Amino acid sequence: MPISVPKQPSFNQLLFSSSRLEPYFETDIAKQAEELALRRDMITLLTFVRDKKVVGTQSCGYMPLKMIRELTANFVNPPVLDAKIGDRVYKLRTEEDVWQLYFLHILGEVGVLLKTPRAKQWRLTATGKKFLQTPTLIQLWYLLMIWQHRVNWLVAYPIQGMGESLPPYLNIYTLDSLIRTPVNQRINFVEFADKLIEKAGLTWTSQDTTCHAMLLQDSIERMVIDILTSFGMVEPEYQEKPLGKGYVTELVAFKINDLGRVLLEAMIAAQVERM
Repeated sequence: MPISVPKQPSFNQLLFSSSRLEPYFETDIAKQAEELALRRDMITLLTFVRDKKVVGTQSCGYMPLKMIRELTANFVNPPVLDAKIGDRVYKLRTEEDVWQLYFLHILGEVGVLLKTPRAKQWRLTATGKKFLQTPTLIQLWYLLMIWQHRVNWLVAYPIQGMGESLPPYLNIYTLDSLIRTPVNQRINFVEFADKLIEKAGLTWTSQDTTCHAMLLQDSIERMVIDILTSFGMVEPEYQEKPLGKGYVTELVAFKINDLGRVLLEAMIAAQVERM
């Protein structure tokens, strides 16, 4: 499955399009962006690659396991790398097991901040060096725009039944649905997801249609709400739901916050400028 899609806006193009964000540079909005774990972890990754000799694995160009452990220990919220189930410990096997890092790797590579070849040393690009000197709100904006326009969203939900590609304008329909959503108001997730699925023409491609409606809703949760949560733009609401002898956590609603509103409006402005 490809991790990117065609037509990438350049770093300079995005900087020009981000002028709408300048009035927020000295506000709480910029402070929220500065403190966000996603942005801080990206800085940690870029400086790690700049300062260390990271050689990509032979098979996929991923970060070696030893360096994954060293790097992620410095993340804002260090991930659990080895899972213990009962008496058995499942050791870290590959970078793909660590979504926090894998997601940053994808954004960094697709966003031309990093070069991560197989069996060769990872390097910080000229764009990556410039990124490190850019205002924090623009850093977050750049990463968001790379996700919105360049990354194949299926990397966040790579399950059989979704196919190899998504409807061509899913990202545009998603942005349109979000910008029409009231800010700081509780939005029912299932209603939002079902409307977006219908509007974008998102379909289930597998012959096994068991629970396909729920799985499509799950795809919106993973590809839209979870991602926007990591960008600090939405506040999800969960509740426990009985399942067998235990419970599962279920997303029931979300709110778009002020940072989300600012970034969505800037995305719309940039979309208009690019037309």
